[in-house]
Amino acid sequence: MQTQPQPKSLLVVAEANTQIVVPATKNAVRVTDIHRIFPVIHEWQPTVIVLDYDFLGNDTEKILRRLTSNPFYNKIKIYCYKSRPHTKVDGLLTALGVQQFIYSPVAKTPKTSVTGKILNYISNATISVKLAKAN
Repeated sequence: MQTQPQPKSLLVVAEANTQIVVPATKNAVRVTDIHRIFPVIHEWQPTVIVLDYDFLGNDTEKILRRLTSNPFYNKIKIYCYKSRPHTKVDGLLTALGVQQFIYSPVAKTPKTSVTGKILNYISNATISVKLAKAN
């Protein structure tokens, strides 16, 4: 009998009125208070975190340093949502542990565009695990 892989959980750190839409599922949660990030991570144990750089600003670097220096958090995939690319800032954030950037679309598009990328990753990762176990 094959066991089902544990569903991916998503933590989004962003303002409530941002373009990042958190799906209304039990596997996703949004944090809007910077001081609640690590208590929620400890309690929730997400597999994916999306940090809104425009919301966090200079605190992004501190949060990334804390995430990457603690072995408890080392399996968490870290994504960073930004309004636009910046070579030096993006390079620093990558060195600090961001695995992929999600940039705000230039043209006005539905809010689901960012959410779609996040959900695509989660569903593809789950499918990959199922396929690997099947073989």
